[in-house]
Amino acid sequence: MADSPVTFSANGALPAKYAPDITVVEIPAEKDYFLFVCSARSLAQINKIQAEMPSGQFTLPAPNRKYLKKTRKKLRKGGEVHILGLGDSIINDIMRSGWIAKLREAYPKATIKATVFVRGGGGNYHYKEEGRIQKYLVPLKPNSVFIGGISQREDFKSMKEVIDQIRADLPEIEFLLATGAFGTTDPRDVAALAEAQHSGSAPYGVAMKKFAAQEQCAYLDITIPWAEYIRSLGLNPHLFYRDRVHANEYGEQILSKIMLAFFRL
Repeated sequence: MADSPVTFSANGALPAKYAPDITVVEIPAEKDYFLFVCSARSLAQINKIQAEMPSGQFTLPAPNRKYLKKTRKKLRKGGEVHILGLGDSIINDIMRSGWIAKLREAYPKATIKATVFVRGGGGNYHYKEEGRIQKYLVPLKPNSVFIGGISQREDFKSMKEVIDQIRADLPEIEFLLATGAFGTTDPRDVAALAEAQHSGSAPYGVAMKKFAAQEQCAYLDITIPWAEYIRSLGLNPHLFYRDRVHANEYGEQILSKIMLAFFRL
């Protein structure tokens, strides 16, 4: 906050310049959990937002897509791809960015659907309990699950339980595990970012990459390219935030660009 040009509201997020222009279809879920079919933004709105953004630079740090072979084949050659985002409000922001619409544009042969199952501060230690996987996720029959956010903690035992529960009912499913972005750590501070609990450059990221390989899951470090993009602009990061933790519509598009780059390579 020391050099922030933004004054955040004490009660909630700043108003959006571009509210999502597609109404999401909600699916009933229990209190504090949100489940919905994800569209949120049209291509026209996404392109308008991106056209207003300063163009930054980032590099994907050695992403592991080896265990998304079936998903990537369907994208290229045609088939039904159903990606489910599982996690916290950061996962919600990533999915609301509209990167799925950009993915559809890039791979017109595929039929691409996205669903989101999130809870504020939600991690695998929430989703593994009370039969939530079997009650809410399994009936949707996704063929790819994207797990990430800033709330997972270094709790790979819970992550394994969630993965095992899903695989028990959907044995052909593929997984993408990702580190976090946004939150309260200044992306310009490399040392602080290396200590952030959710960061790809922290011990958490090293452990997640190893865990992903052991569990035959794809892995994406979102933290480093997100921070690189913001640092390359020479602007205060808060220009991309709607509150002290979460992305605004421009910040969401940084995440969108990273997701699309991961799937397009």
